[in-house]
Amino acid sequence: MPNNKIFISAGDLSGEIHAANLVREIKKINPSCYISCAGGTNLKSVSDNFIEDIVNINAFGFLPVKQIFFLKNVLKKLVKYFETEKPEKVILTDYYGFHIHVAKAAKKLNIPVYYYISPQVWASRSGRIKTLAKNIKKMLCILPFEEKLYKDNGIDAVFVGNPLIDIVPEKQSFKQNFESSKLPVIGLFPGSRKSVIKKHMPIILETAKILREKLNAEFMMFAVNKELNYKLPEYIKFETGNDFEKRRLADIAICPSGTVSLENSLLGIPMAVMYKLSYFNYFLIKMIAKVKYITIVNIMADRVIIPEFIQFDAKPEKIAESVISQINPEQYSAKVKELLEFRKMFGRPGVSKRAAEIILND
Repeated sequence: MPNNKIFISAGDLSGEIHAANLVREIKKINPSCYISCAGGTNLKSVSDNFIEDIVNINAFGFLPVKQIFFLKNVLKKLVKYFETEKPEKVILTDYYGFHIHVAKAAKKLNIPVYYYISPQVWASRSGRIKTLAKNIKKMLCILPFEEKLYKDNGIDAVFVGNPLIDIVPEKQSFKQNFESSKLPVIGLFPGSRKSVIKKHMPIILETAKILREKLNAEFMMFAVNKELNYKLPEYIKFETGNDFEKRRLADIAICPSGTVSLENSLLGIPMAVMYKLSYFNYFLIKMIAKVKYITIVNIMADRVIIPEFIQFDAKPEKIAESVISQINPEQYSAKVKELLEFRKMFGRPGVSKRAAEIILND
């Protein structure tokens, strides 16, 4: 007899939001499902049994020793949970470094593992595909090219669409806000993790200063949390949270690569993407990276649609020059339309519902 117990885990904020939406859809389809979670506040709000917070440990790059021991203890707790409660299914969301150990533990106990939001094995460390093939039952892919990659490596995979399609509204108009009487709005995005913000904020503030000297524009800082620990100049408005209605007021953005750049692409907001790491992490990634670009749109197009400024190129003068060139009226509308064409490649609405149906019916 099925026990209707499902375990789901997410290790970072963006993945956890999608995992929580998946739980909501599972509950709609089968209200009797008993959901246990490891994650953060989003998963806690939808779970029947919240086991541990692993989102808010600010894990990034190489984990500090304390975080490693913390995650080892969480893994022990999850193994004990699997042994005693024997959930019918385990669902893992991205966060490969920790989740592959969870997958192995579940596999040993013959609990089927579903991976929702694939680790980016196509970008680096492709050897991970073999490890995934040994330990998961199905990969639910959110990027269109991932399905073939996994199938070619013997993994049952299906492209369900990108869950951001259900969250991020489409731009209402191709027309520049500033083609009327409105000033151009430049959106500034420092990132969500403390380590990323620390690297990016000085560059972003200096870029804004240069742009203010050369353009008559408005500036809006979009941050996940209220506490940035940086004093902003009076000309930069500050917005917290993830209000897409406010965000799509931006005509152009300066942002890191990752979820925020994909969100901005789906909104049809041209941007300059930047990313800066510690020297050690940068050179390590350079040695193992398999892709030419870091933004999904550029990777899919195999050319530069969104200008990228990585590590030594992440200089305020270069970024400011890119922003100025992109808001040229002759280029702007064409760039917006190009970005919104890519939106069609990320699947149809109803992504979380499709993923829930596949997992429950498998």
